Formats: sequence, C-alpha cells, structure tokens
Amino acid sequence: MVKNTKIHPMIRTARSLAWRASLLAALLSSPCYAIDKPPLSADTAVPVTTTSKISAIIEFGLADMDRALERKIPRTLVSFDDRTTRCWNRRVLGRIVDIDCTYSGEVERTGPVSLRAEAGRLNATTPLFGSVEARGTKGFARMLHGSAEGAMTVFASARPRLRPDWSISLDMSEGFRWQQPPTLQILGFRINLSKYVEPKIRAQLSRVQGDVAANVRALNIRGKAEAAWQKAFANVQIVDAPPIWLQTTPQGIAFSGVRAEGRVLEGSVEIAGTTQTTIGAQPAVNAPTPLPTLADEVSNPGRFEIIVPVSLDYSMIRQQLRDAMAANAGQGGPNFSDFDIYPSAGRLVVGLRLAAASGPGDWVYLTATPKADDSSQTVQFPDLAFQADAAAGATPDVVSLLGNSSFLQTLQQRLATGYQAERDRIIASANAKLTRPLGDGFRSEGRLASAGVARVVLLPDALRIDLRASGSLKLLYGL
Repeated sequence: MVKNTKIHPMIRTARSLAWRASLLAALLSSPCYAIDKPPLSADTAVPVTTTSKISAIIEFGLADMDRALERKIPRTLVSFDDRTTRCWNRRVLGRIVDIDCTYSGEVERTGPVSLRAEAGRLNATTPLFGSVEARGTKGFARMLHGSAEGAMTVFASARPRLRPDWSISLDMSEGFRWQQPPTLQILGFRINLSKYVEPKIRAQLSRVQGDVAANVRALNIRGKAEAAWQKAFANVQIVDAPPIWLQTTPQGIAFSGVRAEGRVLEGSVEIAGTTQTTIGAQPAVNAPTPLPTLADEVSNPGRFEIIVPVSLDYSMIRQQLRDAMAANAGQGGPNFSDFDIYPSAGRLVVGLRLAAASGPGDWVYLTATPKADDSSQTVQFPDLAFQADAAAGATPDVVSLLGNSSFLQTLQQRLATGYQAERDRIIASANAKLTRPLGDGFRSEGRLASAGVARVVLLPDALRIDLRASGSLKLLYGL
C-alpha cells in the first residue's frame, strides 16, 4: 500500500515562515547587522624600540699639557762651555788661513710653552734667546774674540691618530726658525755660530717630543672609552609624570676621529645600539658587556633617536564631545543624555545616548580611526561615521540623526584634540634629563630637536601618540 506524500498547503506555508524567521534572526545576529554595542578591545601597551647612535666624545683641555711641559722644559735649554772647533777658514793674500777657537754660551727659554690645536694638528711653540762668546786659540788668532746673540722660535707639531688597539700615534715633527742668528765679526768677516748651537737644540726637541708622547699616553683613551661604554647601558628617566624610562643597549663602537682644535684635544667614538622607551616602572638594568673591537666605519655620529609617548586621556576627548553636543543642542539639534568613548580593534568608538521623554533613550555608535597630524599637532578623526548597521531597528530620532551630514562634520571638528603642549612638556623634560653629570669626570649632553609621528595606539584608558624624536646625545669627558 503506497502512502500519500503530498504536503498540505497550510503546513508548507508554516514551514516557509519558520525558515524565513530563522534566517532573519541569523542575519540580524551577524556582525554586519548587529545593533549591539561594539566590543571593548584596546591595543596592548608594549615597550617600543628604535636604533640609535651615541657619540662618545672625550675632550681634554690643553692647559694641563701646557703646565706639564712648562715644568719639564728647563729655562736654560742648552749650555756649552769652552768647546774647541775650527770656526773660520779663509784665503788671505793667497794663503789658506785656519782659525781655531773656543766658544761658550747658553740658550734660554724666554717665554712659556704655548700648546694649541690647529687644523687637526697639535702645535707647541716657545721663544728662545741664545748668547755665544768665541775666542781664538792659536797664533795671532788668540787676540781675536767676540760675542754674538740670536733669537729663535722652536716649534713642534703632531697629528694625533687613534689606532685600532686604542693607542695614539702622534706623527710628530719639530723644528725652529731664527729671527736673528748668532754671528761673530772677525777681521771683517761674519762667522755664523748657529751650526754649533743647533745640534744642542735638536737634542732638546727630541726630549720634548718624548714628553708630549708620554702626556698623550697618560690620557688613557681606551680607559675613558671603556667607561663611556659602560655608562651607556644605564637606564635614564626622562619624564617624572608619567614615569618614562630610556634603556639603551650598546652593540658596537667605531672610531670617528681624534681632532685637535683651539684649546681642546678631542677623541670621538660612536656607540651604536638600540634605545627602548618604557612607561611605568623602571625596567631591569642591562649588564654592561666588555668593550668590543674598535670598528672604523662611522655613518652618522651622534644621531640619537627615541620614541616619545604623548598620552591623551579619553576623559579629555569625552569632555570635548560633551561640549560639542551641548553646543549642537543649543542650535536646535538632538539632545543626548550620556556619552561613551572607548577603543575597539584599532578604532575609537563614540557612543551617544539620545535623550528621551520617558525612560532611557537609544544608543547610537560612531567609529573612527584616529590620525595624528604633524603640521597642526592635533589628533583628528577624518573617517568618523555611524556604524553601517546603525539604522537597523532605529527610532525616527536616530534615523533623522543618521541623515544629518552637517552633524558629523561639526563633530569631526570638535573632536580634533591638540597635543602640542604635552609634546613640548615631554621633550623639554627629556632634554633636561639627558644633560646631566655622570660621575668620574663624565657628563652627558643631549638634545632632541625634532619629532614626527610613528604610530597611534588606543590603550584602555588613553589614546597614545608615539613620536619618533631625534637629536644628538654625547658622553663628554674633561669639559
């Protein structure tokens, strides 16, 4: 017996309506059609890191070297007594006449040692004055005698160079020039005595060269570089409220030149590494590593870059929203009884609750991606818009609000929030904290000169603008 499988029309209609109802419920519950409040979803606050290069400049004033040379170079530089030599040889009336003589005298330093740096070289000068007396020794020459005086300037020059093993090569040269060479007048002939004096002076110059080299070695450039390297690992608090910390991790060191200029001998190295910015508690201090091998490539000495966070509390933006809504209501716009602002998956949610005659009114939600503008130093919301599903099941008041484009434009303008004052406060604090004594003759000198937007982060309680601030940071010794 075959069963009748025909379905009654009323049953078919009931099933169709049920299917359509379930489909509509599914669509309304999907993200595209939901009219629920957008979920709270803030960005994660993590330390931010940039690559930086610190210029460690070790500078030594030349006054100490001046005093050391002044002590070591005697006032009487050279003295000689009764030295015998053939001092004159001439043809007289067809005959060769040789005159032997003895000479004595001294060369004195008549002024201080002047040490200066010029065009990359280290120069030392001092004035000398010599007096010589000569007397013939044989025959009629014993009746001949005379004296002579002469002035000269002695100078020494060195070009300091730092070797890969941190020792300094001076490449030193020395010399002198006469303003008035010492000469004797004998029988109408002039006898130049400088050739007897100069060997003694050259011997003293060699001694001066050794003294300068010893003083430069005593500067201990390597030891100062090791101290600068270790100090670069220290944490630095650049802002007190909120606490903002910088933690530099040096990774390499390169030589960027030993220079001599004015009254300063300067050795400069570049420390390259990363700098991390942390907000809140002080991070654990990194243990300093040993001073690495000195490299010889320097790309941009002294370039220093950090991330400077500038925070805008949501309460500040909420107050601007409240003021904007009050102004809008005063011009005949809708009234709102409550406001809400919070982050949701990289966007800022603006919640508006319409005022109702009886009972709580409807909530409508706007979303926007905040953009930080460098030129005006404001956070703007150019894509502020109602949710695409906001009209679903909306009351006539909400529908009217959604269709008001001028309302959105006014709200965009009113929500724009400036951050220049907070930026300037943090930069000024960082500059003050980066310039400070470090102990053991060291001090740091830092200045951030520019800052551009790196990113915008939506945290649970504030909108944070991470600025990439750049400038210079030096570790100085001896100034």
